[in-house]
Amino acid sequence: MSLNKTTIIGHIGKDAEVKDFGNNQVINFSVAVTRKWKNKSGEEQSKTTWFEVSKWGNNTTLSNYLTKGTQVYVEGEIEADAFVSNQDGEAKGVLRLNAFNIQLLGSNRGKSTEDAREDYQTEADPFSDNSPF
Repeated sequence: MSLNKTTIIGHIGKDAEVKDFGNNQVINFSVAVTRKWKNKSGEEQSKTTWFEVSKWGNNTTLSNYLTKGTQVYVEGEIEADAFVSNQDGEAKGVLRLNAFNIQLLGSNRGKSTEDAREDYQTEADPFSDNSPF
């Protein structure tokens, strides 16, 4: 048996983008997760990790609420990709999260989180046939 499930809470880095593929859609957005701690000297330190999130299915309503700065809870399967940059030839990496559950935790741009929750809640079966993988 194996399990690949990751949970993150963070803030959206840019407004979500929706792409249509016939009778299916994918929504893409980035989430920043910042970890904070104090070093031995008592100085605050922080490190931000970025995740590229994709959610397959009918996401038109959800995309209206996934705007820059909004806090979200995301569950999904993680993938790590490595590549060599065409610009500088350096090795780069990206963490991708194929989401099956997205919950809105905060609002942005005057949109109410409660309105968004009423409009859209998502918790899909991660083993359904909605994913192209």
